[in-house]
Amino acid sequence: MKKLVTLIVTMVLAISLMPISTDAAAKEMKVHFIDVGQGDAILVQSPNGKNMLVDGGPKAAGSKVVSFLKEKGVKRLDYVVATHPDADHIGGLEAVLNAFPVTNFIDSGYVHTSQTYYNLLTLIDKKNIKFTVAKELDKLALDSQLITRVLFADEKGKDSNAASIVLKITYNKVSFLLMGDADTVTEDYIRSKYDVKATVLKNGHHGSKTSSSAAFISSVKPSVAILSYGENNSYGHPHAAIEARLKNVGAKTYKTPVHCNITVTTNGAKHSVENSCGKGSAPVAKPKPSKPVAKPTPVKPKPVPSKPVTKPVTQTNFKNCTELRKVYPNGVSKGHPAYQSKMDRDKDGWACER
Repeated sequence: MKKLVTLIVTMVLAISLMPISTDAAAKEMKVHFIDVGQGDAILVQSPNGKNMLVDGGPKAAGSKVVSFLKEKGVKRLDYVVATHPDADHIGGLEAVLNAFPVTNFIDSGYVHTSQTYYNLLTLIDKKNIKFTVAKELDKLALDSQLITRVLFADEKGKDSNAASIVLKITYNKVSFLLMGDADTVTEDYIRSKYDVKATVLKNGHHGSKTSSSAAFISSVKPSVAILSYGENNSYGHPHAAIEARLKNVGAKTYKTPVHCNITVTTNGAKHSVENSCGKGSAPVAKPKPSKPVAKPTPVKPKPVPSKPVTKPVTQTNFKNCTELRKVYPNGVSKGHPAYQSKMDRDKDGWACER
């Protein structure tokens, strides 16, 4: 009996000295960039098992997106985000909404007269799905371990691409920047106001030369870049200059026509990339000597009328949030010279937000 008591005491002491398991830190997040041809579809699976679909590809890819979601164990979509109403981003969503219950639908609010968009809105209304028009600095309550924030939304954009919702999702040290079809004007706007540095960048507009400026890519400094487009598309996506810019900042580039479905897995500290075609990152195509790639002429970006870019302000020290908002109405992000942790009461990396 004495030996048994001694053994039990020894085991209790051993257990008490063991490191405490941090299940939350060990939970994995997965972001899938689905190969839908010429279009975008991104499935975000949060550490706590929530699901968000950002765009659904063209209508022809609807059944493929549904099958992919089922394969990944999706039973319900907590959020569906339509970055903008172009058919190559929302065409497949009708099939998705018919296959899965959806809790929240986030829309750009840009008025579009296409039959595809009308059918989608009709279905959302029929299924009584909560419908919200995104606003800049909105937070999506996808998962308490993530910061899921709208960096840009403009329902009055000059065209549908200019209305694109831009999302940044941060899981501890690993972040994802999803650009929709945002162009260089939007890129200049968000990098002038917010911290756009990200681990993974889903390049805007399928690698078009209207997006992914050298200045923007240098600000993001992605470790991984995703180009989602259709093979042999008529638009010439992706542009060779974009791939060169990504290579210059050391990003590993993955392309849906080359790598098929691309999955980034992270525990918030490290990340890994897998693809269903089993290929490594795509090499940058070298231009033929006889046909050198012309250096693109720099285009001075025009400011978005409804969202003027604020001029740099030298003042960085403020007594309180009331004073800070006089200069920065939307607050400031961590890394901004005016950011002070004491003003970041909810500890989400953003001080004095409204």
